[in-house]
Amino acid sequence: MHRLNTGTIGLALLGTVLIADQSQAQSDCAVRLGQPTVDFGAMTRGQLLQQPLENDQLSFGRRRVQITVQCDRTGPLRLGLAAPAADAVDYRFGAGALRVQVVAVRVDGKAVQWLGFEPVAASGVAVWPAGQSLIPARAGVALEGQRMDVELELEGRVGSVQTRVADLTRFEIDARFQAY
Repeated sequence: MHRLNTGTIGLALLGTVLIADQSQAQSDCAVRLGQPTVDFGAMTRGQLLQQPLENDQLSFGRRRVQITVQCDRTGPLRLGLAAPAADAVDYRFGAGALRVQVVAVRVDGKAVQWLGFEPVAASGVAVWPAGQSLIPARAGVALEGQRMDVELELEGRVGSVQTRVADLTRFEIDARFQAY
């Protein structure tokens, strides 16, 4: 299992995203993470409060994650993210929330779109909503392939009230990417 460390606040809030690299994968497909650990470092409440407050949320920062789905033979591709939902958009991350955004998807080396949730027009990035699967597509039609590369951006967020901690506080989530 690979670990993504996602933030520390002060007296310190620590965060970890635990991601399995082959959780419930399709029998002939493997799911791999590009790097075993992403660390947002340590932050104090004061450091978090120096950044702009957006909807009463403070950010641990953003980190990029690469995921590869490699199958033995060509077939339909689908990637699921199994994690506890905080709401319709974000995933529960301790007392905070983890936002997962899809930056790019490639199937067999070619850039593609995806079905199920739409990218923001200007940036091309899409928030991966809780309970949705990522299905690669072209012109609205699901694609088949042997390899799918997905670039994600993770952002750990916490409400300003939740940053008032008396001791080291850990924010965690157990998330599993599944090919099926």
